[in-house]
Amino acid sequence: TEDMSVWVKDAMSHYWGGPKLTESPLLDLQVVQNAAQEHDDNPTKALRHILARAVEQQRPEGERSMTTAEWILYNILELKFIQGQKVRDVARRLAMSESDLYRKQRVAIENVAHTISLMEEKNQ
Repeated sequence: TEDMSVWVKDAMSHYWGGPKLTESPLLDLQVVQNAAQEHDDNPTKALRHILARAVEQQRPEGERSMTTAEWILYNILELKFIQGQKVRDVARRLAMSESDLYRKQRVAIENVAHTISLMEEKNQ
């Protein structure tokens, strides 16, 4: 859903801590609640784990490339959100303009949101 993409983007933007992660509506998902049991009953840690798993599922097979098309979405997620690098630096590493990066980032976030929705369905 559209909400899910917004929640994922917010949570990813505070991946290493911040109110958009600690107060995320995603914390109410069953898949996050279940993961919390394995993460010291800490829902924030559990959500970070679920986000990381969903990002990892976007990773293509084979050796990582910074600039080939099939790696771009994963690289944006991994560099910008997981590693917390600045947009300018990520755009330079991926050899693209910042506006192109933002466009592709939207698609990448939607993919993660879709992956989390599927994880949630399995947990129902």
